Amino acid sequence: MRNNWIQRLRQIHLWLGVFFSPLLLLFIVTGWWQTFVPDDARDQGSFNSVMAKFSKIHTDQYFSQTGASHHPSELFKILVACMAVALIVTILLGLALACQTLRRFWWTVLALFLGILVPALALYFS
Repeated sequence: MRNNWIQRLRQIHLWLGVFFSPLLLLFIVTGWWQTFVPDDARDQGSFNSVMAKFSKIHTDQYFSQTGASHHPSELFKILVACMAVALIVTILLGLALACQTLRRFWWTVLALFLGILVPALALYFS
């Protein structure tokens, strides 16, 4: 019974991750680009031009097209809300799966603690 439950959790974790990974990668890549590329360089070069277009999805929930209306898509907002909920569920499932054995449990707790502490210290000391 317990093994069946763990297998079901792994399946849910797998399929949620696979389904939402393209959208998550889009948000990660465009967020990285927005963070590290200065505003005055964003319209220079073809790469930055493409990234600026994809960043509109990240910041304004639409893909820039010539002659198209530029307002957020309600359907896309719903999809992003579903993605956010699925990401939270997937992270919690991943943590639950990581804590399955006592041998890994303390390493998981340490990694989780460091995952909170390191960003907090980086923000505090910046």
